[in-house]
Amino acid sequence: MGRPGHPGWRWRRGRLPMGLNFSQNDTDRVRTRAIALELGRFHFHDAHHVDAAAPGCGRRVWLTLPGRRAAREGAQRRPGVGAWIATLDFEEVRQMRKQGVAAGMRGAAGTKQWKWMRHLVVVLSAWVLVLVQPAWAASQADARLVVQNALIFTMADGQQTPFVGHLVVGSDGRILEVGAGAGTNLAPEARHVDAAGMWMLPGFVSAHSHLWQSAFSGIASDQNLEGWIDQLYGQEAPRLGAGDLYALTQRGGLHHLAHGVTTVFNLTFTGADKTGTVDRCQLRGALDAGVRVVHGFNIRKISDQWTVDDARARTARFLQWAALQPEHERYLGTAIAGAGAYYDAPEQARAEAQFMREFRLMNQQHYLESPAGSPAERARYASMQRAGLVGPDLIFGHFIHTTPEILADAVRAGASMTWNPLSNGRLGSGTADVVRYREQGLRIGMGLDGEASADRADPFANMRAGLYQIRAMYRSASVLSPYDVLRMHTVGSAEVLHLQDRVGSLSVGKYADFLLLDPREFTPYKEPYAALVFAAGVEHIRAVYVGGQLVTAPSSRADMLLQARGRVAC
Repeated sequence: MGRPGHPGWRWRRGRLPMGLNFSQNDTDRVRTRAIALELGRFHFHDAHHVDAAAPGCGRRVWLTLPGRRAAREGAQRRPGVGAWIATLDFEEVRQMRKQGVAAGMRGAAGTKQWKWMRHLVVVLSAWVLVLVQPAWAASQADARLVVQNALIFTMADGQQTPFVGHLVVGSDGRILEVGAGAGTNLAPEARHVDAAGMWMLPGFVSAHSHLWQSAFSGIASDQNLEGWIDQLYGQEAPRLGAGDLYALTQRGGLHHLAHGVTTVFNLTFTGADKTGTVDRCQLRGALDAGVRVVHGFNIRKISDQWTVDDARARTARFLQWAALQPEHERYLGTAIAGAGAYYDAPEQARAEAQFMREFRLMNQQHYLESPAGSPAERARYASMQRAGLVGPDLIFGHFIHTTPEILADAVRAGASMTWNPLSNGRLGSGTADVVRYREQGLRIGMGLDGEASADRADPFANMRAGLYQIRAMYRSASVLSPYDVLRMHTVGSAEVLHLQDRVGSLSVGKYADFLLLDPREFTPYKEPYAALVFAAGVEHIRAVYVGGQLVTAPSSRADMLLQARGRVAC
């Protein structure tokens, strides 16, 4: 169907100009200025509009025709996240089109149509310059931090090639701009950091951690999961009070931050507490450490002595309290730390599924971790299905000893899993077949687990352990790449936690959580992702930022304990 007045045009979802997708490496060919705007939609005149565009560093301007539902939906708008608007040098675009680069909007053949398109591009570019320049200037004035000259690994989809560039952070701790080159006139009032020679990558996301286990490295060193549980949960954990759990959680959070992990799903320890005090202390410990946290909340085992109503009231009280904490940018929500697969009690799965719906919570289950316990857990899968537990908000922690049927159903339901290779190897639990899981379409994140089972909160060691285990398992070095495991430990983990719009990659509108790493020890290198995963370590980290703020840890254990003092009554 042609547009009135322009016979022969067939409008389809396309990228302007003519399907061209700008990346950082195009800036020497096409002069673009990416302007981050908190505008959901930007109208030019009554016929066309530019929709929100590409995440990360790819510059896309979407041209759609109002009234065409498919085109609007295909534009992939992201309300609340900065849109990329690009100003284009038309003559250079025309030259690229002659070379066959532009080919997105079909049916635009002939000189007359091309001239019309050229005028449209010029008009759009002019309107962009006139209307967005004041907003861009205002955003620059609102900047907190400018980092320049780093080699940036954005981990944004469509931007796999690292580039030397700059990053601008707003006063709200979110990324205003990320681009190639040092940039010019970038927020002169903001703090400037020259990161020449450094590598910048997003803060790691641990989708499965137990921060309170920070003082138990090396425990049960020759035991599998069952013997390890007996020592840690049977002997050590019951001795811990609320103040102890606060201090240990804060310590674990500081360890994660020091090693470049800026976002954590924290599975907590409840013990015999029914009041919620230990949960409040553990959330406060994580927040006081400075990490972003999803709080894993245990509803306790349902029984005659602890009813569903008891659990509901305790859950509601905690959620109300947590919502009042001042660190609303770092408290990313609460999820159930589930036990529906652990107990041979269908009422547990039903209660957890009910609370997930009632309070709109995710749920992470330890599932199919131990070779010894997995047969019984596999038998409980049907009761989990019947309860309505299996779905997009369910995360399987570990998920090693599965079956083709369980895997296929989990994928159909939209569930996900967290891979914890350091812990799985240390406890002799086995190796999750993440190659097969990926082929089936299962979403996979990575977790550091606890320092009682992984012994170190070390994402570099975790990536290497996982990569080596899988390659040894398949006897092939090509089945999983360094980029694959780095993505799993950043934006992949964010996707599992439904946080990909806030963390996991260095993209406009997301939190400015990143680390700077000194690569001199493994320079020269052949391929940057291989060097990063195979050779880099926590010892090469020079700075960690959360929300554009440099993370500073207590200088000693005594300082940390001093910070923890007085937090017993959380």
